[in-house]
Amino acid sequence: MDAASTVMRGDLLVRDGAIAALGNCSAALAELPGGRADERFDARSGFVLPGLVQGHLHLCQTLFRGLAEQSDLLPWLRESIWPLEHAHNESSIAASARLALVELIAGGVTCVNDMGTVRHTDAIGAILEECGVRALFGKALMDRGEGAPRGMLEDRRAALEDALALMKRFHGAGGGRLQVTLAPRFVLSCSDELWRDVVAASRERGLTIHTHLAESPREGREVAAAVGTSAARYFAAREVLSTRFVGAHGVWLEDDELSALKGTDAALVHCPGSNLKLGSGFANVRRWRAAGVRCGIGSDGAACDNRLDTFHELSLAGGISRALEPQKPLAAREVLALATCDGARALGLADRVGSLEVGKQADVIVVEGEGPHLAPNASRDPYSTLVYAARPSDVRLTMVAGRVLYRDGAWSTLDAGRAAADARAETQGLLRRMEAA
Repeated sequence: MDAASTVMRGDLLVRDGAIAALGNCSAALAELPGGRADERFDARSGFVLPGLVQGHLHLCQTLFRGLAEQSDLLPWLRESIWPLEHAHNESSIAASARLALVELIAGGVTCVNDMGTVRHTDAIGAILEECGVRALFGKALMDRGEGAPRGMLEDRRAALEDALALMKRFHGAGGGRLQVTLAPRFVLSCSDELWRDVVAASRERGLTIHTHLAESPREGREVAAAVGTSAARYFAAREVLSTRFVGAHGVWLEDDELSALKGTDAALVHCPGSNLKLGSGFANVRRWRAAGVRCGIGSDGAACDNRLDTFHELSLAGGISRALEPQKPLAAREVLALATCDGARALGLADRVGSLEVGKQADVIVVEGEGPHLAPNASRDPYSTLVYAARPSDVRLTMVAGRVLYRDGAWSTLDAGRAAADARAETQGLLRRMEAA
């Protein structure tokens, strides 16, 4: 997934957490003590590619899988998600994050961009640091919102202080793997003053702003009623948009709004599974790319997508593009780029990850290429094979910064069985707390 679209047969050598050589690695191996690597992985039957980048997630919502089945964003938030998030405690949110990361890592994800809820984000940070994944994450900022439980709404100054406390604890942790973001939820849950404070803090500290915009028609109408314009135009007028801006969904953006995003070098994240299940609509990523906007892909949360499966999202993205733009759909390589090189660019990480190049961090996965569902022409077009035929169960190896997190069905930093059992137990307690509220 480099600029030259290189596809080769050969070896990949990792040293000190970075990619040291590609192709013929004999010269680089000769420089190692004893002239050989400490560990080998036989990937001859598979595809070796950059780790997958999940550009928009809610790890805190994994316990809600199957509990929020409304088909419109705002009722879904007000009737299910916000009451469920309000019922979280530190233990349940940790269980939710662990369960999500078991699924994500086994599915080849090496980098996540997560939005937490308003509390206990430090528990998510500790798990991200422990499990070895690369991550951007932040607490959700909310100081208003129709239908939100009172305990979900915070004083804007206190909320921002908590976000900056997370930055002091976790920004740069895990050998530089972790970055803390500012995560105002969306226009309807944040006051003008909170947006102003977020912009100032982002500019002063260089922090990414991660939010939602233009997700559903009803949301768009309520945003217009509340602030007199669309979310993207509101953001443009208040200098929220910048190279540090990552906006999820963008389903209903108009041409002038895409121009504003391009002009400020802001990024968008496509969440096709979530948009379909909530009935939000079909984002036209071909238009995003034509406008020059940086873009990635994400699963959103297991509460609205029910699966944290990047291959599923890629297949949906490709299919939606073909339906919307039958004469010029996204090519399979362009779709795969959303979860690799382009996804890394969207999160400001292109200098470190997203492609297999010497000097970049060794965030690498191996995807089996010989399963019957991939036969008989997998090697002829690896892009279409990976986008339209591959499954998370095909992933054999997931590595971040040279550290193996998953290999042939075994996790090295997480206990999958315990994560599932803890999640079941914690969900029961969470539901009791919600019912008692």
